[in-house]
Amino acid sequence: MSTFNSSDDLTPDRDAVRDDNLGSEQVIDANSTVFNRIISKNVHEYHFIIPNDKRVELGQIFSIEDDEITFLARVTDIQHESNYSGKWDTTLKGTEFYDKDQYFNKVVAESFGCVMLDEKIGKKKIKKSKTIPKKFSNVKDANQDELKFLADEMGDIEVGYLRSGSRKVKDVPVALDSRVMDHHMGVFATTGMGKSNFMKVFAATCIKNSTLGDANFGLLIVDPHGEYLNNLRRIKNYSEGLVCYSTEQKVPSGVIKLTISKEDLKPEDIKVLLPDLSDAQKEILEALNWLVEESDWLSNGEGWIDNLLDGSGVTNLRARNYNQRAIEALVRKIRNLIKGKKSWLDVHSSIQGIIKRLSENKVVLIDMPMMSEWDELFLLSILSKEILDKYKEYASNNERKRCLITIEEAQRVLGGGDGSIARFETIAREGRKFGVGLCAITQQPKLIDKQLLSQFNTLVVMGLADRNDRDRLEESAKQDLKSMDVEIQTLEKGEAIISTLSVPFPIPTVIHLYEEYVDRLNSEKAPQRSLVEDLDSSFEPD
Repeated sequence: MSTFNSSDDLTPDRDAVRDDNLGSEQVIDANSTVFNRIISKNVHEYHFIIPNDKRVELGQIFSIEDDEITFLARVTDIQHESNYSGKWDTTLKGTEFYDKDQYFNKVVAESFGCVMLDEKIGKKKIKKSKTIPKKFSNVKDANQDELKFLADEMGDIEVGYLRSGSRKVKDVPVALDSRVMDHHMGVFATTGMGKSNFMKVFAATCIKNSTLGDANFGLLIVDPHGEYLNNLRRIKNYSEGLVCYSTEQKVPSGVIKLTISKEDLKPEDIKVLLPDLSDAQKEILEALNWLVEESDWLSNGEGWIDNLLDGSGVTNLRARNYNQRAIEALVRKIRNLIKGKKSWLDVHSSIQGIIKRLSENKVVLIDMPMMSEWDELFLLSILSKEILDKYKEYASNNERKRCLITIEEAQRVLGGGDGSIARFETIAREGRKFGVGLCAITQQPKLIDKQLLSQFNTLVVMGLADRNDRDRLEESAKQDLKSMDVEIQTLEKGEAIISTLSVPFPIPTVIHLYEEYVDRLNSEKAPQRSLVEDLDSSFEPD
């Protein structure tokens, strides 16, 4: 029996009769049993049979020819069947079990669409099926000529190739549409199934598109593990599309030192970042939002945090009869919050520079290795607020801009419970109105609030073993993923099901291996660089 892996390619073979074991078209003469013909079902699901000794795979794509229409279907289940009733498989017939042509496999496949002439544009196009093929229509392995119409449905952010079973269809790259990136994206997989590889490939294509001037949104990646910086900087041909910041004390050449000013922190930020505040402490922070605007509050020229920590702000609060114990506890919590952050808390701020580059549709990487989880969320929360505020301003001026903010281990902040951070929930619920999307990356989609997850219109589903995780995604997806449940369980590393608004069906995909994809990008003809002399990127002019 033949076997194949994800490196095998699907090549056209329309004229040859196939006699491998992939369930392809068989020779049928007047005396043979008819295999590979539609025998039932409805507009959504097709049933056909194949010989018992032939192989098909979950996710394999077949074509069904019916006059001028070619229906495409993908396998969702494979079952043992026979023409016998009762316990046919436990009764001996002489020295063998029954006649070989009386037992076979039944294949269950869902409609993938149909290729037919679009009279408006005068050429063939793939559409959702609204009819069924005639009974006993011929079924065969789809070839590249039949699948090439899928390429017309793809977007501009290439991430892999179409997958038929375990095989790549290299003539059909899978690409997401940048125009829906502000509608939120989720990347879901158990450990080791390729989430990081997907994100690096996704970012690499965004870097390329930005350099070529084809990007429609900015991408912010906050990397707490230090795995993106060196990888993304390997992209030499299109390096202008990437801007890197780092919280490290000594940054490499070409990387900008990330700094946040105390002035970037507002009282409302402290309220978000300290969820265990008492009611009295919350009241003080709410008052500080307007007190700091008073002319006498910051009369010594300090920022509100320094003013509070050096005692003069405390005096002002006491004078307004706020609870003394609550004031002292709040000051202590703020002092502890910013303690140890001197490496990136500075008089200068990188935030406006980051927002400027996002608005120019660049990929902005923030490298923060060795930082604690809370420091990561501290920075990301502040950045997200400033980005949302600025993009609201763009929207109010009828200047539509888009960006996508990635969140690793997104269940930490989108869980809907006490551990959530309201700022990210606000972006999930309202951000797309202003062009700000979230890319939630997690191993446990079941821990993300159901209502928030329903806001995500692009889902990249890789191997997920947990039934509860799959159920949550199937409930939230804009396309029906229930029929693909078994396939999702059997996905191998680097394989994915992608559901997105811009394509009318879930896309089975083999994600590019990042190392190979970078080599391909670097082998392409480099774009001409601007005649304007490049600034030293290690200097932050903003």
